[in-house]
Amino acid sequence: MVKIVDHEERRRDIVRVTAQIISKEGMSAATTRHIAKMAQSSLGMLTHYFINKDEIVSGALSWCDERFISQLDTLYNDDFLSLDDFISLFKSLLPLDDVSDTEWRVRVNLLTHSLTHPKLVKVRKERIEFAYAESERFVKKLQRSGEVRDDIDDVVLSRMIVDLTFGLCINLLSFSIAERAAKVDKKIELMLSMLKPES
Repeated sequence: MVKIVDHEERRRDIVRVTAQIISKEGMSAATTRHIAKMAQSSLGMLTHYFINKDEIVSGALSWCDERFISQLDTLYNDDFLSLDDFISLFKSLLPLDDVSDTEWRVRVNLLTHSLTHPKLVKVRKERIEFAYAESERFVKKLQRSGEVRDDIDDVVLSRMIVDLTFGLCINLLSFSIAERAAKVDKKIELMLSMLKPES
């Protein structure tokens, strides 16, 4: 009997394995040989699905962003967006559990790796621009609904949120998952005090 291979699922398996390697062992461990071994594949199979290692790594980054994008779309499509909804989404993106911890470790590893790999710099910049655009969408909606102050330019505010979030996530990775929640709560309180319209 002929075995039917789901090529898209096989590609996803490879990028998922690559993300796990990067998260646990760092970029230097994500060699094509190691990826092939951990994905129970051959080097030939990797080259069938991916042009080079950079493409596999870019795929791992895309895998990390899938959950985030899905949550954004679900929340944004609601008729009314409250600041509480936004904070809930914001917290779900932080490395406060095993899944988001893996995603952020991949992002941070890619950031440092991209400093010496021009093709990955482009991928990283595209991801940052995407994050800015999504943040701006939410900030505009929150400003229209009166949930967030509108005396700050939406572009400036949305970029500030993304930049602060990225910095916060990098900082949180230095602590155990159990220690992170308390550190986040204090920072969210401060952020809310800056975002809420004055009474």
